[in-house]
Amino acid sequence: MSEDNLVLNTDDAKAGGFKQVKTDETIQVNQTYFKKKYNLSEPGDMVLREPLQKFDFSNPPMDPVELAQELVGHMRHYGGIGISANQLGLPYRVFCMEGEPAMVCFNPVITATAGEDIMLDEGCLTYPGFYLKKTRPSIVRVRFTDPFGDASVQKFTGMTARCFQHEMEHMEGENFMMGVSRFKLQRAKQAQDKLFKKLQKQQKALAKQAKRIR
Repeated sequence: MSEDNLVLNTDDAKAGGFKQVKTDETIQVNQTYFKKKYNLSEPGDMVLREPLQKFDFSNPPMDPVELAQELVGHMRHYGGIGISANQLGLPYRVFCMEGEPAMVCFNPVITATAGEDIMLDEGCLTYPGFYLKKTRPSIVRVRFTDPFGDASVQKFTGMTARCFQHEMEHMEGENFMMGVSRFKLQRAKQAQDKLFKKLQKQQKALAKQAKRIR
């Protein structure tokens, strides 16, 4: 999930228990020394379009703690507040969300939703510069397993709940464009094109300025 239009509410995070179950074994990533290992999946990649497989802790396909560290590191590298394993080409039901510390959810499930339905702009790391208004419940009850194999049941509100729902769509091979009218998609594409043109113009201006300095 992109952070450009969504800022994580730290009060929501604290209220929702936004922390690892094992407080003495949180996932730490030194971003200064982090080296990007995976590229973001392209929008048409099949790994983004099919339901993901459960992560089997009894016979893990890779070290779950290492996977958690990679997810957190790549999420921060790409500037998101959430990222799912399939966005890095990995077909497992795992995602992470930003927080204090970041939280990594293995085999997540939404067990109930509640509260007011709220419409807000959302972005996605798979579709940079593309934003859509999405209506989602403001409260979710969830369960998942942490990287250390411990089960957790949580209640999230606000942006934390929204981010969890967004990442859950990735678990099912879906994306935030599904269910959106063609008109709204066209408007969002126009805004994306306008943003990219603005960025290109700024880059050209900076390049000219750099030449003058030389």
